[in-house]
Amino acid sequence: MRSIKAIVVGSVFIIVVILLLQLLYIFVAVGYNALAKDYPFLNDIAGSFRYIVGIPIFIATMFVGGYITANVADVGASNKVWLHCIAVGLITAGGMIYPTLENADITTTGVVIFILAITATTAGGWYWENNDRVNQI
Repeated sequence: MRSIKAIVVGSVFIIVVILLLQLLYIFVAVGYNALAKDYPFLNDIAGSFRYIVGIPIFIATMFVGGYITANVADVGASNKVWLHCIAVGLITAGGMIYPTLENADITTTGVVIFILAITATTAGGWYWENNDRVNQI
């Protein structure tokens, strides 16, 4: 039961934070577009702004979600911690990419984001595991 709870808590955390960040992004994008009307050179950097700011925040969110998952799971074996984190990464990243596949094909960026999401979630669990070992000593 603790395993299911860990996966649900980690997934819900990531989903809620990502949705809140998307709402924040909408507000920032509206302000940015209003500012770009007066300063046209800002239109040239709008596309890269999304990746320069968005991807690190996304990776940090996935990392924290993996950390929370590992903390809630709190199982003795490291491979079980990693399996929990991989499951959360697959659920959340798959849940984000799957709806977009109805109207479009998966892109290289989508594959990279998917792999980064699973890697960041697993890294969060690995970080928790290393901190847990240090605290036990």
